Amino acid sequence: MTETAAVEPMKVHLSGSDLPLITPERKRCRRGTSLRTFVLTANDPVQQILPQNTNRIEAYIQCVDDPAVAFSIHDSLADAQAGGNAGVTVPAANTGPYPLHTNDAVWATAAGPDLPVTVSISAVIEADE
Repeated sequence: MTETAAVEPMKVHLSGSDLPLITPERKRCRRGTSLRTFVLTANDPVQQILPQNTNRIEAYIQCVDDPAVAFSIHDSLADAQAGGNAGVTVPAANTGPYPLHTNDAVWATAAGPDLPVTVSISAVIEADE
């Protein structure tokens, strides 16, 4: 017969943790939606489609034209007017909403035979109550 020693629990003191001991109360906030449509024409091929807004939590851009045409988005008026590689080209094959992950101003431009181009913008804005 073997003897088994009684196991005594070890005392532990937690001095800090990455996990909160209570769930903090969620801060109340208001959310609003901004929906806009812009038409890029030969006379006005560059337009600011979103202003700078630190409260914007998400935004989407979508071509309304059928069939969809390619256009590009830029973070400044100078880049949009110059064209080139400074922007992001939204491909014509992309028929769904294209996400814009920025709080900065956004400019859109289109050129060539695709004009006029109609683009739709939707943005979700969040603010404290």
